[in-house]
Amino acid sequence: MPDAGLIDRLARTGATVSRPSGSTVLDGHPPDWVVEPGSLAALTAVVRLLNGSAIRWRVDARGRNWGYDDARVREPGLIVRLARLDKLDLDVELGLATVQPGVTFAQLNAALRDAEARFQLPEPGSGPHTSVLGNALDRGLLAGLGERERYCRDFLVMTRDGTLTRLGWTDEDDERVRRALPYPPGPHHHGSVFQTAGYGPVVVELTHVLQVVPARLARLAVLAGPEPTEDLIRCWRTLLLEDLVSASILVPPARRRAQGIATAHDGLVLDLQVTAGSAALLRAKAADVQRLTRRYGQRLALQTSAYPGDLTILGGDGERPETVGDLDRGLEWHTATLPFTPSVVTAFARAVRAEPLLADILWTLRPLDARAAVWLSPFVYRKGDPAGIDLLRRRVAAFHRIRDEFRLPRYRSGGARPLR
Repeated sequence: MPDAGLIDRLARTGATVSRPSGSTVLDGHPPDWVVEPGSLAALTAVVRLLNGSAIRWRVDARGRNWGYDDARVREPGLIVRLARLDKLDLDVELGLATVQPGVTFAQLNAALRDAEARFQLPEPGSGPHTSVLGNALDRGLLAGLGERERYCRDFLVMTRDGTLTRLGWTDEDDERVRRALPYPPGPHHHGSVFQTAGYGPVVVELTHVLQVVPARLARLAVLAGPEPTEDLIRCWRTLLLEDLVSASILVPPARRRAQGIATAHDGLVLDLQVTAGSAALLRAKAADVQRLTRRYGQRLALQTSAYPGDLTILGGDGERPETVGDLDRGLEWHTATLPFTPSVVTAFARAVRAEPLLADILWTLRPLDARAAVWLSPFVYRKGDPAGIDLLRRRVAAFHRIRDEFRLPRYRSGGARPLR
């Protein structure tokens, strides 16, 4: 517990010092205090004070890690929250947005609309109220299928002693940013240097490359068999690598039944979203999708219903996103990274499908060089329900067994952990 003298000195920097609110995440410890600097100068003073103390502290952007609430620390200590650093600069000619950690997707897109810009930044599954910078660093899911190298440019970084350094990977001679991000996009516990939810240096500014607003959208679906095949994985990978789809998610029959979606197809469905800047380009991309699916022996159909977003599952909505953090329900999700070899991905998918506790789980796939990042969708649980938490722990343990079987590295999952 920080002594009263340190708390008083932190408050005199101009930062707001308060007790934490509740968390949807069960793991870790609630912080003793949450410190919110209101300026870069205040952040510098706070960081220097904490660096000279024996107090453990970490940084978050808005207290909504992965879009919801993760106000937890590994060991007792503080959280430095950057939500009040919300400077936003737009270059509507070049399509660049320079943001501090407090800028949300909703604020950025509102500014783009006000400027009548031809660019956008699609909101991620974590919701419009979450940090653009935080999502870029912690998740890597930014715009369509882009990687951080593709959509992030200059970084303004503060070391733990309060020193500011500007880094960027547009210069081929400067590999420091890439070396600082050794892990693939996705939540994990390793705490890479450039994570707003990490314990290393603090990213206080990021320049983001924006996408041109897509004028047209089409929803298609690949109707697969009851089990994933290597041809399905090859088809999926090609669609992603050729940028023909802006979103994709694999839906098992059990999930569709749980959602009340009526369909005559009783196998897997790979939902695809195709976007383009004109009707002609959309038709051309849709034709390419059809050509590729036929090449791999897959059936293509129009998608008749969209899967619900995470906010809808939890009970929040775009107008009242902050209510998510106050709900009596929490989330658990998983990320795995494995070689992007069709036989390996297929075997992993079958192992997940064969586990009764995971048979109804949505999951999505993203290519990362020679690897594949697999995201399993959140499990929703009631925090006050012992039976629900027990079921959640058994689901987590089932996934860990599969992960260990495939010798996959352990990445962060955002909720209850299995009992040890």
